[in-house]
Amino acid sequence: MIGWTIIQGLAIPGSFAQEVNPQGFAPLEETGEPPSTFLDEDIPPETTPAPLFDVRTSGQFNLYRLAIGDGITVTVLDFPEFSFAGAIDPEGNIRVPFLGEISIVGLTLDEVETKVAYELGQRFLQEPPDLIAVLSQPRPVQLTILGEVTRPGYYFFGPGITLNNVIRGVGGSTPQADLRSIIIRRPLVDGTVLEERVDLYTPLIEGTRLPQLRLQGGDTVIVSKLDPTQKDYDRNLIAQTNLAQPTITVRVLIPTAPIGLAIRNLTLPNGSTFLDAVASLPRTIPLINREEVTLLRFDREQGKVVRQGLNPIKTVENLDVTQYVTLQNEDVIVVSRTLLGKVLAAFRIITQPIRDVLGFSNFIVDLPNNRLFGGN
Repeated sequence: MIGWTIIQGLAIPGSFAQEVNPQGFAPLEETGEPPSTFLDEDIPPETTPAPLFDVRTSGQFNLYRLAIGDGITVTVLDFPEFSFAGAIDPEGNIRVPFLGEISIVGLTLDEVETKVAYELGQRFLQEPPDLIAVLSQPRPVQLTILGEVTRPGYYFFGPGITLNNVIRGVGGSTPQADLRSIIIRRPLVDGTVLEERVDLYTPLIEGTRLPQLRLQGGDTVIVSKLDPTQKDYDRNLIAQTNLAQPTITVRVLIPTAPIGLAIRNLTLPNGSTFLDAVASLPRTIPLINREEVTLLRFDREQGKVVRQGLNPIKTVENLDVTQYVTLQNEDVIVVSRTLLGKVLAAFRIITQPIRDVLGFSNFIVDLPNNRLFGGN
């Protein structure tokens, strides 16, 4: 009976697993190719600077705090002449009949009721009246989105936006995202900052309800980076959800006569496998008939380019599960061993080692200009 090794959610026969690293790929320097062509130096570890503010974790995170642009309606029971409605002006005030301008920025609706009732009781009535304050026109939700998302930056969303919809709205999370640790920071008027850590990963795994958290204008959302040592995080599962970037780009390198190559860009749904890539290619690209196919990938955990041999014939005819490799953004499929040798030779003549996915992508795109392929 064949022994099996589980590699990132894939069951791999033992004979095959012995030839790959924990990601299912053989490091290029272990296959006889010069190690200096990929990564000559260790990348210094990332450091997280200490926060420059006082962080206070609070159970009041779902309280809505008023800010500039919010519109409220206040009804004073038994004294309708004191009722009013309006929006908070750029100075953080709202105009109240008989009382004039009152600062309410940073307050909750309950606090507005208490403040207005107190002022009316002190100045016009014998005791504080009963009143009801409601949010009639919430302000747009202006957010700062940072960390492991496809398009970090500053965004405006409609009122009531949820965290999972925010992540979808900025293009989804990257393959390096840790959805167990999404940090929400909210500055208060007094200068302190509320901080809440949200886990969207566990509800997906367990099939439970997503955490209920109301984002507010001024919040900062930080999607944390996954610790490479964490082995219990199912990236393949996340890739198939709507919390991940929806599509990936995979490049197919095809030899052309006499010494050139053609690059075919495939746009595939995130979570697609090698079999999906084979099925998406037109009949003019004979990938399915090739046994000499190699997958190149920049492995972020190892900080270098790695490769894995693939067999389309086994994939299609025998439904060989060892070939059901889940593809990642900027993966490269090289058709034919001869072309692979030329690509590796091109690696050997570059002057700077490849240190990230962007460098790997730029190298592949520039291959037709390389003198090995007829370029200058």
